[in-house]
Amino acid sequence: MPRGTSCVAEPRMSRSSLATLEYSVHEAPRRMIRELATVFPEKELAGLHVVPTFQKCRHEMVAWDAEIAREKDDRLEDFICWSKALHEELEQLGYWSDMTDPASGYPSYCERGRDVYPDVEGCQMLLKYDWQNAGCCKILMHPIWGSRIYPATFFTTAPRDILLQVVARVEQTHPFSPLAA
Repeated sequence: MPRGTSCVAEPRMSRSSLATLEYSVHEAPRRMIRELATVFPEKELAGLHVVPTFQKCRHEMVAWDAEIAREKDDRLEDFICWSKALHEELEQLGYWSDMTDPASGYPSYCERGRDVYPDVEGCQMLLKYDWQNAGCCKILMHPIWGSRIYPATFFTTAPRDILLQVVARVEQTHPFSPLAA
């Protein structure tokens, strides 16, 4: 699976009671940092790590009906719980972090900028994933799960090793239970 040169932690699974998702860690390329400065205008973005995440879905995300809308809402809630746990741990350690709402592209914890973060374009830049046009929007194509994914992105200035330790702590604090899945 081809990766951009910015990948510092290859895609891996995170399983917890908060969410089961695939994530990777990337040093934000210079071009991306320039673009993110208009998404996070109050933040110094030197040393920024971008963490694209993917949750496997039951449905193809190219169509729209009530059941797919429910699944998207459930995956959004899972991502919010996972990223909030990371955010709180990183904040206690003195590191900045934020997530963008995949539906709006706006940051969740800091001042909104004039622009939004486009998850599909970010994943294309960092992971070189394909996409397909679904009328008014682009649908990202995961190399294994195709369009049966819910992409969302987390951002932090924490060093890679600290971030990976925090993810491991969140998984230990909120253990995955196959019975609850």
